Amino acid sequence: MTSADTHQTPDSASSTGVAFLKLLGGVALWLFAAFTFAVLPVCVMASDGCDAGDTKMICTATGQNAVVWTPVLAAPAAALLGTWGLASRRENGPPAWMIALMMLMATWFVVLSIAR
Repeated sequence: MTSADTHQTPDSASSTGVAFLKLLGGVALWLFAAFTFAVLPVCVMASDGCDAGDTKMICTATGQNAVVWTPVLAAPAAALLGTWGLASRRENGPPAWMIALMMLMATWFVVLSIAR
């Protein structure tokens, strides 16, 4: 074994660990995005108790559209952005994954604040 072989061994183990963490991060991102896409649009049913004179945001057509369309548009966009961030070798790759997670969290915050 040469000194070059010894020097490359930690790198290969390290790259396997990084690949595993990226895979784990990608799976977590896609599960969170799928859950957001499937569950949040159903929050529009919070408008069931609205009467004619209600001024709550969920009781307006704009609020109901926001509750339905925000997760439907944000979840796939976040999943694609985060996947690109994990697959990219550029410097701005890992921050793109974090931005994707923050997009999903912001979507939950916006929809639940309208639907409450």
